[in-house]
Amino acid sequence: MLKINTFIKKPNLEVSNLEEMIENPYKYFIRIDNETEIKNLSKEIDFDYINGAITIQYYDRFIMDFSLWDLVDQLWSYFIKLVEEVLQTGYGTIFFPDQPVKVEMKTISNDMLLFSLAEGKIISVTLPKQEFLNALLNNAQMFFTKLTSYFKGNVNYSYEINKIKAIQEQLRH
Repeated sequence: MLKINTFIKKPNLEVSNLEEMIENPYKYFIRIDNETEIKNLSKEIDFDYINGAITIQYYDRFIMDFSLWDLVDQLWSYFIKLVEEVLQTGYGTIFFPDQPVKVEMKTISNDMLLFSLAEGKIISVTLPKQEFLNALLNNAQMFFTKLTSYFKGNVNYSYEINKIKAIQEQLRH
């Protein structure tokens, strides 16, 4: 039903044709759980500017795809803040770190959430609230935990990981 994946962009490959990149995303991106290939990029990655993509697929429809790649660690941090806002107020909004893409989430019932993404065209999808928020937090946690284990000393995401755990605890109650 709901699939969320995180990818690191290969730093040595420039995207000169967006269509070609979307058709062949694995030429440009590596899944976060591909430890060997990601560790092999350690000398090329600028740890202050980690480009990558978060893909979100609901059933067979992509809500976010590779065309929305950005500074992926910052984008995950923004999503954590967004989940927190939604839980506190029922509504939250963020913009991507490095492009004018707006993301909004709004609670529309106890069980459902409206997720909107505006980047030229507007995509709005009604999603199961608990499942979606948990999936976002679990994938953010996996991303930050894996990067921390791959690149000890180069990155420190303890704040983000602790924040996720606190929000997850809040979601359980």
